[in-house]
Amino acid sequence: MSTPSASTAPVLAGVQDPETEGALLDYAGRLAVSSGHPLRLVHVFQANVLFGDPILGLPGAMQPQSMIIDDSAVGRLAEQRLAEAKARVRDALDGAVEVTGELLRGHAAHVLIKESHEAHRVVIQRRQLSRVRRVFTGSVSARVAAHANCPVTVVPEDWSAEGRTGIVVGISGDKSDDQVLAYALEEADRLNQPVTVLHALELMAMHAELADHATTRDWTMRAEAYVEDLIQRARAHAPEAARTPLAGRVLAEAPADALVAASEAAALVVVGRASHLNAFPHLGGVTRALLREAACPVEVLPLPA
Repeated sequence: MSTPSASTAPVLAGVQDPETEGALLDYAGRLAVSSGHPLRLVHVFQANVLFGDPILGLPGAMQPQSMIIDDSAVGRLAEQRLAEAKARVRDALDGAVEVTGELLRGHAAHVLIKESHEAHRVVIQRRQLSRVRRVFTGSVSARVAAHANCPVTVVPEDWSAEGRTGIVVGISGDKSDDQVLAYALEEADRLNQPVTVLHALELMAMHAELADHATTRDWTMRAEAYVEDLIQRARAHAPEAARTPLAGRVLAEAPADALVAASEAAALVVVGRASHLNAFPHLGGVTRALLREAACPVEVLPLPA
């Protein structure tokens, strides 16, 4: 199978039910048009699972065949929903980009991770699951964000672009920050949005009551200097034509709390995905909290080990 070029790789949207996925279809359509990539809608269905089929997105995890659900009926429903999603997006985009749809069988996370190898971006809608359901079923969006081969955007079920502005970049103070900010600036240029670099000081949030004023001030000044250096490097490497407003914020709060709060008004939050070992990429607690609770789309960028 040939790999699509950068210009033809599709925005891949994982759809299930267009009646409840208006936010997903809206965001994926906007992304495809603004980036100039075709839009590929994929509906993944899993009814009767054969021995050997992966479950939970993990190869090797098996479950027995069900004799209760009629595969053909489930397949017909899946085809109907996919057709509805395609029609809705095509009407909205009015030929601005190519829109295709495909029905695939398997576990949603496993299939979307596989298909991400030929995608420009994967877009998934975050469903509002209870805590109990998350424990027993897991999160498709979290698994895909943790293992996909391309950036993954998770869109809240109740998201709307109205009244939102700005891209917030969550940084952690390590070598990946330059790459995450450079990527966010490209997104900002595409969307014509300002960028805020947000650095929350977890150590201060945990131990502020133990630190004297001088120590707290020193932590803050070091963090502000780091953010300013990061911004200057990003500006130096940005194209001449890029005039994206770029600012930094340092907060004495837990990073997850600070980013979730910033998402209330933002158009997008961008974070990097940790990958200490190539075989075991993971999201980390901050990104997992964002994917559960952010009020705006969250984009997770895969980073080299």
